Amino acid sequence: MLRFWIKERVFSVVKYCLSPLIQFKIEFDEGVSIENLSKPDIYYALPENSIIDLIALEIFTNSVKVTSPLGELNKKNLQNFVCLSRLTFDPIEQKIKRKLPENLSNIIIQKSTETTFLPVSFYWGMHPEKQKSLFKIIFSQSWGPSGPIKKFLRLLFHGRSLLIKFNNPVYLDRLNDEKRSVEENSQLINRYLRGLFRKNKRAAIGPDISHRRALVKSLTQDKEVREEISRSTGATPKKKNKYKKKAFKYANEICSDISYPIVRLLQRGLGWFWNSRYESISVKNIERIKSIANANSLIYVPCHRSHIDYLILSYILLENGLMLPHIAAGNNLNLPFLGKILRGGGAFFMRRSFVKNKLYSIIFFQYLKRLMLRRSSIEFFPEGSRSRSGLSLPSRPGLLSMTLRSFAGLKIDNVKIVPTYIGYEKIIEGKSYLSELLGKEKKRESILDILNSIRDFNNFQGNAFINFGEPIDLKIFLDKELNGKNFHIDSSLERPLWLRTATSNLGFEIMKGINSSSAVTSSSIFSLTLLTSETLSLDSKVMGSRIQVLLNLLKENNLFSDIWITSISSKEIIQKTENLGLISSQLIGGSKIFRPDRNEAALLGYYKNNIVHLFMFYSMICLSLKLVKKLSKKEILKIIFSVYPLLKRNYHLMWQEKEIEEVLEKSLDTITKLGLVKKNSSDIFMSPKETEQNYEIFIALSNISESSIKSIFIVIKTLIEKKCVARDALQDHCLEISKKLQTIEGWVYNEFFELDKFNIHLENMVKEGYIKRDDLKNLVPTKIALQARKNLESIFHKEFKQLVS
Repeated sequence: MLRFWIKERVFSVVKYCLSPLIQFKIEFDEGVSIENLSKPDIYYALPENSIIDLIALEIFTNSVKVTSPLGELNKKNLQNFVCLSRLTFDPIEQKIKRKLPENLSNIIIQKSTETTFLPVSFYWGMHPEKQKSLFKIIFSQSWGPSGPIKKFLRLLFHGRSLLIKFNNPVYLDRLNDEKRSVEENSQLINRYLRGLFRKNKRAAIGPDISHRRALVKSLTQDKEVREEISRSTGATPKKKNKYKKKAFKYANEICSDISYPIVRLLQRGLGWFWNSRYESISVKNIERIKSIANANSLIYVPCHRSHIDYLILSYILLENGLMLPHIAAGNNLNLPFLGKILRGGGAFFMRRSFVKNKLYSIIFFQYLKRLMLRRSSIEFFPEGSRSRSGLSLPSRPGLLSMTLRSFAGLKIDNVKIVPTYIGYEKIIEGKSYLSELLGKEKKRESILDILNSIRDFNNFQGNAFINFGEPIDLKIFLDKELNGKNFHIDSSLERPLWLRTATSNLGFEIMKGINSSSAVTSSSIFSLTLLTSETLSLDSKVMGSRIQVLLNLLKENNLFSDIWITSISSKEIIQKTENLGLISSQLIGGSKIFRPDRNEAALLGYYKNNIVHLFMFYSMICLSLKLVKKLSKKEILKIIFSVYPLLKRNYHLMWQEKEIEEVLEKSLDTITKLGLVKKNSSDIFMSPKETEQNYEIFIALSNISESSIKSIFIVIKTLIEKKCVARDALQDHCLEISKKLQTIEGWVYNEFFELDKFNIHLENMVKEGYIKRDDLKNLVPTKIALQARKNLESIFHKEFKQLVS
């Protein structure tokens, strides 16, 4: 049929009629450029017989004056393209067959060493902002077969939102084997090109999910599932049938059911939502993801700050031509109507606890395995719940452990974890977080709280941010964890000895990757500047100059190459924070003064905590010099080494202990260059004098880490003095001290007020070797703790040390 359409006169007429309907964008794979289209002996490979695709390609090649698909290359009477074919029924052989491209055998016969196939993908309807109707969404790109009518309707609805992508070339001499026949080589090349097109399409729009029913059925018939049913039911047929039905119910309950019309509708709705409520969504490092999307199953693990985190990542991935991830969601959302929409948008549902339900566990693990095998994308929040403080929470082991076990049960090596930072200049839940930010206990959120949050959408929201961190290759990670030993497991329920430690370490690496990709926003840098000042009060001029110094500390140190930093001026930052409604100012003596009330200070504390980890190293330097005034680099290093392992865990800092000396060197260079610390000819570092301009910002920087380091000192000193103490008694004593200190200093020692935080604090001290447990589970200080106390005593006032005793 295509042979008729490409006859010169017929093609010219059709092209003339359809050209006004076609408008496209061009994209090249990495390593491919427009020069590739002018090379000799090049043949365009198209994914299917489509006159419309061919016309679009012809229009582009003519516009840039490169090899045309309809030209006859080197006068060999061969047109410069091959079209792959779909499966068709052969009436002669009475079976379904896939025909070979017409040109392919003749191209192989030419035996040219320069012959190159350039695969060209066509994505119609990849620009959702242009989709204004349900019909446009229905006829957008999908995995289903397209007949002539559907192709024509797709042209009508999506002719002006076409993406043409030129993929990496395929060289004939690398695939052609002279020992095989021409037909065998044609079959091989055809399969190779077909696989390449499927992989690219899967990366762009997601896997072919048209066989969900078959997937559900395959899960219930899995070997491990059948073995568990037999083990649980014995030889009782009635009981076995009951368990088979239960297995089907579980599989059907878990599996997502991605529907491309629903996805496109959601994409369109989300486009309106973000464009109408936010200035923009700033995205960094998306090319990092595009470069690995084709060949890997990607597991996105974003930080969790807001209800709308679920929406923003999916929207950005779709906007950038990447597949929609399968998103882990609680089973409480699997409600009538809502559950179907969420499932159609990529959600797969899981029960909150199913450790004791072996059948459910096996089916869930098998589902994760199949997603990885199909190179699908997955998304879940490693923290487990939203951070109400603005700090990154420790990762929860549940889904991380399942991910590791699922991967260990497969013989593949192309699964990568992608730490992802999501941030906002203003979170919609700010008011609902307020009570917890003021120190009250966390309360269960009601529907009313969510509705109250949504009301705030009418106000100015500023910008949103997504930054993709450095991917973690699971195979490389496990090889390193096990020193190259075999990590593969045979059963989904198997819990290898390495699992607990590997899960904990993977969780830390993820949170570290997220924090290494933070966004320094207007609200966060404003909040840090104001709340670290001694009086919690600054006029706008001083505020502006301090903001600039803090930004320069990050910009001039190449340790922070992966973070996103606001590009607007200090004056604009201040104005924007006011516009966001986060702070109000007062005019005093002609100057604009910022002095937050109790509620404003608490909410600003949330935004300060978003970036506090980025300044922790600078803060440790300043705190070391605050009281002592003069220290060598070696002495500063000794003090930092005393607390860094704990601060690294508490704030998910990005550097290993072996890197600390180099990090200190770079940080001292930057902080000295900006005049916040001085250095004499003997390489001694000194704090600025109290009369100097930079003294107040030097003190402000030291304030960032002071309460955290003091809380470490309180625990260590208490343990050393008591020699051996029960956990409850230690918490009571530390809490009593912290209350006294809070009255005197104003610091809030959160680590001692909440049992969960105190337990995490202690567990980190155990992991890093500051504390050990005796046979009765009492806590005992180690030599590391003794050395830390000795190093830290020099940086604290005598009054503080006496109060801790």
